[in-house]
Amino acid sequence: MSNRTKIIFLLLFLLVVRTLFGFSQPLFSTDELQTFLIGLKFYCTGSWPYFGPDLIVTETGFYAQIPGALEPLVIGLPLYLFPFPEAPIIVLNLLSFGALVLLSWYVTRRLPKMPFWFVLSWSSLLPWTLYESTRIYNPSYLLLGGTLFFIGFMEAMPSLSLNWLRAPWAFAFMGFGLLWCMQFHFSWILLPPFIALAFWGRLRNKGEGFAGALAGFILGAIPLAALLAPTLVQFGWRRVLGGGGTSQFFCRENIEAFFTILARYLSFGCYEILRFLGSGPARWGFFKSAPWLVPPGFFLIVVGYIQPFLLLGFGWLLWKKGQRPIVLLAFGAFLLLDVSFWFTSKEPLAHIYYVFLPVVLVYSFTVWNELVERRFFRILGLLCLGLSLWWTVGTLVKDMPNPGSLYGNRALAAKAVREKNYHLLGERRPGSFN
Repeated sequence: MSNRTKIIFLLLFLLVVRTLFGFSQPLFSTDELQTFLIGLKFYCTGSWPYFGPDLIVTETGFYAQIPGALEPLVIGLPLYLFPFPEAPIIVLNLLSFGALVLLSWYVTRRLPKMPFWFVLSWSSLLPWTLYESTRIYNPSYLLLGGTLFFIGFMEAMPSLSLNWLRAPWAFAFMGFGLLWCMQFHFSWILLPPFIALAFWGRLRNKGEGFAGALAGFILGAIPLAALLAPTLVQFGWRRVLGGGGTSQFFCRENIEAFFTILARYLSFGCYEILRFLGSGPARWGFFKSAPWLVPPGFFLIVVGYIQPFLLLGFGWLLWKKGQRPIVLLAFGAFLLLDVSFWFTSKEPLAHIYYVFLPVVLVYSFTVWNELVERRFFRILGLLCLGLSLWWTVGTLVKDMPNPGSLYGNRALAAKAVREKNYHLLGERRPGSFN
C-alpha cells in the first residue's frame, strides 16, 4: 500500500475506535444526561435555545447556564439529519478527531523528526482525549476550540510561528476558537490574555499588520458571535457575561495547590488512567471485573506517573537547545492557570482547564522530539501505543453493555428521539432556561 493509503486506513481506524469508545461511555449519568437533554430538547421542541451548558459551583451551590446556542445546536441538529441517538456522539467524535488530526499535522510541521502516524495515534489514544472528548459532555467540545485557538496563537506570535498562516488567518483562528469555547465552558476566561499578548506584539512592531489582524479576529468570531446575539437581545449583557458565583479574594487552598495543579496540567499529555476509574474501591472493582486489562493498565499507570516528571525535567534541556518559545508558552500558560485559581472557590480539578490540552501536547511532543532518535525510547513509544490500544479496545468492550452507557438502555433513548419527547429520558435541572 502507498503511504497515503496507509494514512487513510489509520484515520478511519482511529476514528472508529474513538467513536465506539464514546458509545461505551456514560450517557445516563447526571452531567452527561443533562448535556444530551439540552440538545434533545431543542430537537423535540424546535424553540430557539438561548443558553447552553449548566454552570454549577458545588462549593457554593451557585447555578446558571452558559449563554449561547452553540451546544444545543451541535447536539440537536444532527438528530434532524439522522434521528437516532448515536448521531450527536458521532458528530462529537468527528469534531474532536478532526481537531487531533489538525494538531498532529501541525506538530509534525514543527517537529519534522516526529512521524505523523505516531503523533496522531499517541494523541488519539491518550486517556484525556479518549475519556473527555468522545462522550456527550460540554468540556468534550473544548478540544476543537482550544486546538484552533492555540494554533492561531502560535502562528500569530513571530517567535512561535511556522509561517503556515498569515496573520489575519491566525487571528481568525483565535477569534473562532474563543467564541467556540465561550459557549461550552467558562474556562474561556483564561484565553483573552493570549489574545492581548498577540495584539500587543503587533503594536510593538510599529502597528504593522494590526488592522489585518483585528479584521481577521473579528471575522473569525462573527459566525459564532451570531449565536450569542439572540441571548444578548433577549436577556442583556449581564446574562451574556455571566458566570458569577465562583469568585473569591485569595483562596488559600488553591494558592497552596501549586504542585497539584502542575501535575494535573502536565498529565494532559500523559497516561493518567486512574483518574477516570473513580475512587480506590471503584478502581479495584474495575480490574477485578476485567482481569485482561491488568497488564496494559499496570504498565500505563506506571508510565503515567513517570511522564510528568520527565516533561518537567526536560523543560530545562529544551530551554538550552533553543526551544525557549515553546517552554515559555507551556509554563507561562500554567502560571496563568495557577494564579487564576487564587481568585476562585472552585477546586482546581483538571477538566476545568482542559482547554489547555493542545499546549501540553505540543510541549510533550517537543520533548519526544529529543528522544525519538534513541532506540530505547522508540521501542518504549511503540510499546505504549500497543498497550494503549489494548486498553482502549478492552475498556470499550467491557463498558459498552453497562447500564450507564447508551447501549445500556438504547431503546429508551431511541424512543425519545423518535417520538420527539425528551421527557422520556429525564427533565432539565430546575431553573434552567432550556
